[in-house]
Amino acid sequence: MPASVRRGSVRKEAARKDADPRPRGRPARLSREQVIDAVMTLLARDPHAIPTIARIADEVGAVPAALYRHFESQDDLFDGVLARVLAANEFEVDARRPWEAQLADWMRGLRGHLLQYPAVFALMGRAGRTSPAWLDASSALVEILERAGLEGSALAGSYLWVLESTVGLVWQESVLPFPEQLANARASRPEISEVARTRFTAIAPFLDAIDGDDVFDFAISRMQDGVRQQLEGSTSGGAARSRATARPRARAATRASGSARGRARAKPRAR
Repeated sequence: MPASVRRGSVRKEAARKDADPRPRGRPARLSREQVIDAVMTLLARDPHAIPTIARIADEVGAVPAALYRHFESQDDLFDGVLARVLAANEFEVDARRPWEAQLADWMRGLRGHLLQYPAVFALMGRAGRTSPAWLDASSALVEILERAGLEGSALAGSYLWVLESTVGLVWQESVLPFPEQLANARASRPEISEVARTRFTAIAPFLDAIDGDDVFDFAISRMQDGVRQQLEGSTSGGAARSRATARPRARAATRASGSARGRARAKPRAR
């Protein structure tokens, strides 16, 4: 190989090494937090893709097997990532505020965190298991609804309804952002049936003025209304149960009083 070609190859290799920011030589000691930091960096670059173990290991400058010194399994690693993404959401809810405000803050916070890293939707449930990190994060909703006054089956049903509705709305928004949904609908209008076109005439002029925040705020209002209805139902049901319980007690008390009066009349007078 000519000397000039060898010198050119050496310069290219040196330039490649200078461009690679990862440290050379013996790798630094890894920690669990450093690995999760690396995953968050990868998610920031591509929020819609779950990083592979190989990519994570490459990011921290280690071999894939080295990651398992800090995590029992891949699920354990991704549980840590999901916990990092959702950890801030609970702290954004102020327990001193009315429950309606707490519910709105929780829903908006969850939406913000999930839209920032849409890939974590796939981390909530994997291989037949629900991530403990997801259950930890959603447990804050139970506490909010308890502060509102719900309990028992009303609490359980409201928790599932709010949780599933919120995640469903945010997932759809992450797959197809709201402006794209409207743009795609406009593009398809010429192809829809005459009947459908007539039906949409009533709302078409107003759709473009609505954005994703408006739709989500509407959903929050409906959730709050639903919780209020549950509370009213629980209160009226409790009152009805109290009245139903009080009636037999009153009848029993009346019978006992009548028996006592009868015994008093039947008692012979002292001479």
